[in-house]
Amino acid sequence: MTTLSVESVKGIILTALFLLTFIVGVIPVKLVNVWKKRSLTAEQASSINTGSNSDNQDESGLKPIFKRVISLLSCFAAGVFLATCFLDLLPGVRRTMTHVLYSFNIFTGFPIPEFIMVLGFFVILITEQVVLTYKEKRIHDNSVPNDKKPLLTNENENWQEDSVRSDHSITGIRDEPDFEVSVQSDASNEKETRLSRSDSHSHHNSILPHSSLRSLILLIALSMHSVFEGLAVGLQKTTGDVVGIFAALILHKSILGFSLGLNLVQSRLSQSLVIRSIFGFSISAPLGVGVGMGIMNLWDSSTSSLVQGLLQGVATGTFVYVTFFEVLPHEFNSQSDRLLKVLFLILGYSTVTGILFLSGDIKKPFCVVESEMNGHHK
Repeated sequence: MTTLSVESVKGIILTALFLLTFIVGVIPVKLVNVWKKRSLTAEQASSINTGSNSDNQDESGLKPIFKRVISLLSCFAAGVFLATCFLDLLPGVRRTMTHVLYSFNIFTGFPIPEFIMVLGFFVILITEQVVLTYKEKRIHDNSVPNDKKPLLTNENENWQEDSVRSDHSITGIRDEPDFEVSVQSDASNEKETRLSRSDSHSHHNSILPHSSLRSLILLIALSMHSVFEGLAVGLQKTTGDVVGIFAALILHKSILGFSLGLNLVQSRLSQSLVIRSIFGFSISAPLGVGVGMGIMNLWDSSTSSLVQGLLQGVATGTFVYVTFFEVLPHEFNSQSDRLLKVLFLILGYSTVTGILFLSGDIKKPFCVVESEMNGHHK
């Protein structure tokens, strides 16, 4: 029986990582399409059978069920992001920077990993605020006074103004996902009022979607993290080590891929851009594997480790920003299923915790490594 070489095993893992992550990431997109078609079919049937009473479909049809399921899954994803940030990313930055500083004979009590993380946080915060300032200025320059507004307003301008309001609000998101399905007004409202205000109602009374900018920031942070995870696989020198890391990595990437797809599908991004984004995320870990295979000797240098630690620290800061400014406020500003959402948040957190705890890539605890270095320094 022929035994596969380490390079062959890495090649198989590279392909499996891409395919599984992409398939899992696309699942939320397909689910949304299926539910939208069912909702539209049910709404059309209700319109034929009950006429004007079809407005009550939102109360008893598929939309509330779908939104509730997506909301709970989003809370699960928030728990995944929370655990990934503080149990995976940040400890990795601490470990890397500790070894780098030790190799350069630098000993300090200053919290450098945390400083780099907050630096990444500020980079994303400043970037988003600059973009919003530019958008608001452009809207203001193109605005028309109320007494001179034409009778027919430009629908694209209305959407753009609402986009700025959404991004500039405290949370920047809707209480519930929109999925291009607007919530109907109460049955007591007059039909003429609903028709004349349908556009403004769909933008203002239904809840604003995820900020597209923050969703893309999350995509970049996750992709950077995935590249370094792939590097960990590509740098291994034995088949046992490769398979051990892959077993934990594939489950971790599947959960992150689904959570990212769920976040992207609730943003203003088009479906084609969402799929391309998922493709980019899916290829990031295999890219890291390939790079690791090509630079196995180079990556052992202290300079390379320093670059890795800096990039991971910035990625961690972006993760903190997106988790606490986007994902968590998105769900907990809603008044429904509060305790159930907390439960799903804890389940998502516990899932990643379990994966990290049972991972075959168990290293010596960080506190032990640090104490050994301090003892050697003394």
